[in-house]
Amino acid sequence: MGELSNTVFSHAEEFVQQVPLLVTSSHATINRPAITLTFAQSLDGKISLPGQQLLLSGAESMAMTHRLRSMHDGILVGIDTVICDDPQLCVRHVPASELTSVAHPQPIVLDSQLRIPLTARLLVGPQTNSRLKMPFIVTGPDHDPARRAQLEQMGARVVVVACDAGRLCLDAVVRELRQLGIMRLMVEGGARVIQAFLESQIVDLLIITIAPVLVGSSGVAAALSPLSAPIVPQLYEQFGRDVVMAATILHNVG
Repeated sequence: MGELSNTVFSHAEEFVQQVPLLVTSSHATINRPAITLTFAQSLDGKISLPGQQLLLSGAESMAMTHRLRSMHDGILVGIDTVICDDPQLCVRHVPASELTSVAHPQPIVLDSQLRIPLTARLLVGPQTNSRLKMPFIVTGPDHDPARRAQLEQMGARVVVVACDAGRLCLDAVVRELRQLGIMRLMVEGGARVIQAFLESQIVDLLIITIAPVLVGSSGVAAALSPLSAPIVPQLYEQFGRDVVMAATILHNVG
């Protein structure tokens, strides 16, 4: 991605300032952070290819996403995203004047079996860049103690929560993150994490980037099953070739 103009960065800033839930009360409670769910999808609703990274966002909407990251205390993904994409989960696409001062969010990985590679950039990056934060790795009670010791020796924080049918209990996850000081949480994926948060009825804000691309039937859908709660769009904005929607979800309606 080439160098972006100040106009692009200003557009990103103007957009996030228009989203009420980002600039008013945080909607955090004593039991959980305020939660923003965000992802990029194709016109046919796909977010990735099986086992492959799929870059959908253009440069302009990517700048908006990184501005969003800077407004959250933590950024959460599932272990499949870490294994497939090897993300850094930091703030990079901001004006050069901010690069040395911007606050990077706390990376958080849902990893019930501690499968995160020891070579992951989330673990290696902070060793060479002191401004990056070692990840919180949220796991279940049935994990490998030796693997946990390795990760903790590297500097990661392993957080143990209850599981239900082999899956981490999201209520327990967000409650623990709130206790660890995460007031605003940004959830980025992948598909199973997106679906779990949508079904959990704890998402305050939904921000979707729609790219003018058709992935086809081999792609992985953003939503694996219908969402019963109504989605209420608050704002649409074009960023380069992409369209971004900010919306709220009306839980317990109907």
